[in-house]
Amino acid sequence: MFSFVFLHLAKRRWGSCSAKGVITLNTELIKKAPALIDYVIVHEICHLKVPAHNKKFYALVGSIMPDWKERRSALNNG
Repeated sequence: MFSFVFLHLAKRRWGSCSAKGVITLNTELIKKAPALIDYVIVHEICHLKVPAHNKKFYALVGSIMPDWKERRSALNNG
């Protein structure tokens, strides 16, 4: 499980997950739709199981949130 959740104003990332299980979320997420915030949270929590962005990671994200690609696109293009 994760140790802490921090909020931080970031320029390039919506969220991150450290090797120690510390999840950091960008404060700008508050301006986004709840479904997009949920995507970032799911994405970062999945990194607790699979640290890398690989097929196993995206399969895990997809098993939790089947429409993750649409949400990611909306987040990054909106």
